[in-house]
Formats: sequence, C-alpha cells, structure tokens
Amino acid sequence: MAVPSKTNSRLYLQVVLATVVWGGAYPFTKYLVTEISPVTIVTLRALIGSLLLVPLTGSGLRGSDFKFGNVWKIFLMSVLGVSAQQYLQAYALAYTSANHAGWLIASTPILVAAAMAMLGERIGVPRIIAFLLGFIGTLLVVFSKARPGAGGMALPAAGADLIFVGTCVAWACYVVMTKKWLVFWRQAKVTTVTMLLAAATMLPVWVWSGGVREIGSITPKGWLCLGYLSVLSSALAYLFWNNSVEGLGPVRSSYFIYIEPFATLLSAYLLINEPVAPAAFAGGLLIMLGVYFVNLDKGSGPAAVKAAERMCGNA
Repeated sequence: MAVPSKTNSRLYLQVVLATVVWGGAYPFTKYLVTEISPVTIVTLRALIGSLLLVPLTGSGLRGSDFKFGNVWKIFLMSVLGVSAQQYLQAYALAYTSANHAGWLIASTPILVAAAMAMLGERIGVPRIIAFLLGFIGTLLVVFSKARPGAGGMALPAAGADLIFVGTCVAWACYVVMTKKWLVFWRQAKVTTVTMLLAAATMLPVWVWSGGVREIGSITPKGWLCLGYLSVLSSALAYLFWNNSVEGLGPVRSSYFIYIEPFATLLSAYLLINEPVAPAAFAGGLLIMLGVYFVNLDKGSGPAAVKAAERMCGNA
C-alpha cells in the first residue's frame, strides 16, 4: 500500500534534517575539542545519546539480547562504531579542518563496497570507477593546503586526515559486521545497544582519566556544542534516519547522504569561519561522484545501502 503523501513529506523532511545535522557535527566537534578532551566528548555523547535513544526508538531491548554470543559482537561493534570511532575523529579534528572531515567521511560507502568485494561480492565496472575516483579524491583532500592554523597544533593536517580515513575504514568494518552478525535486529536496536555499551565502557575510562573535572571548564558555547552532538546528532538524527529508512526504504534514503559534506562546509564557515581549499573541494566532488558510481553497481547494491543506513554513526 502506498504511503500517504503527508507522511512521505514528513519522512523526507526527517531524512534531510538527519543528514544536515550529521554534516554539521564536525565543526561543533572541532570547537568542543578546544575545551574538553576527546574522552569526555565521547563519554558524554554516548551517555546522553543512549539514554535518549532507548525511549525514542522503542528498540525493544530484552535481557536475552545480552547473552554472551551477542555481547562480544556488540562490544566490538561499539568500539569500532562509537567509542574508538568518535574518539579518533575528535582527536583528528583538533589538527585538521572540519571540511576535510566532511569530505572524507563521504567515502564510507566506497570503502564498504570495497570490503564487500573482498568478501566475494561481484565487482562491476561502476564499482571499479568508484574506487578510482574515491582514491584520487581522498588524496586531493588529504594533501590540499588549508588556511594557516586550520590544520592545527603539532600533528600535520595530512596526518590527521589519514587518521580520519582510518576511522572510515573502521566504520566500514562495523557496517560489514552488522550485515553479517545482527541481521535479525532492527537498525534502531543495533544503534541503541552499541551506544549503550559504549557509554558503559567509556564511563570508567572517563572517571579514571579525570574527565569529570573538565565539566566545570565548559563554556556556554561548549555546552551548546555538546548539546548539539548529544541530543541532535547522537539521538534525534538517529531517530529521524531510522524513521526515513523504514518509511521510504533504504535505497531512497541513501541518496540524501550527498547533502552531508555540503552541510559540513556551510556550518564550518558559519561556526568557526573555516574556508575551503579548492583542491579539497575538488577532491570532495570526486569522492561524491565515486559514491554515485557505487550506487550504480547492482552487484554492490546491498553494501551501498547498508553504508547509507549506517552513515550516521560517523558524525
């Protein structure tokens, strides 16, 4: 039965809001890392986000979900998809530009398609073109010259970009795991459980590292950034994305990932006055073109769709 037009309009609005929010997350993270450590950022995001996601998503958690056969898988996924992922991204953003992060994260569907190819999925001509475009585009972004000071302190910006690419690879592994392991769970349930476990494992690390003392040093602007990352990016955007995937379908929803880097570009300019290097912009467009070719390859359809579904966790 066809979805009513009013419902369709609401779902399209939700998927647009979700991708715009995730795209805007990188400038907020870049600013926040100047006030508090990445450990504090990840812990508070996971804690607040998971506490909101449980009632918002109606994920239907049960005690049997946490049997040993699932727990070790969920733990590994929570490390790759939440705790280590967000920690390294926050660390890298202290040294590179938010715009670079936005363009590089767009390469995730290409990396997922590459991972699925290694696991035996057919490689068509569109996917080969996508790999080449993604590789060239990533090189252009990583080695583009940014404004003095945009790259940051001691670590070269190119090195930070490579760390960010590493988090994209880790996320691709996370996507493959969800495709192979928790196939009978709803997407909202996977998201909520991995974030809950990330919060539970990060809390002791946060307390032990003295992160609690950082709370008093957060400025009003810092609290605004933290609220954006925790409430909007780690909770509401997930809810909106899950609704759109279930209502519109994963394929139709996946096309909206093209909005994300451009949302990063605009928010970085407005929030932290960050310019865009021409080479980075050109590289970003090549990456986006590569994503387009990935979605043209029928043999990589499931991988590309899953990449789009899980894209949100990178933000």
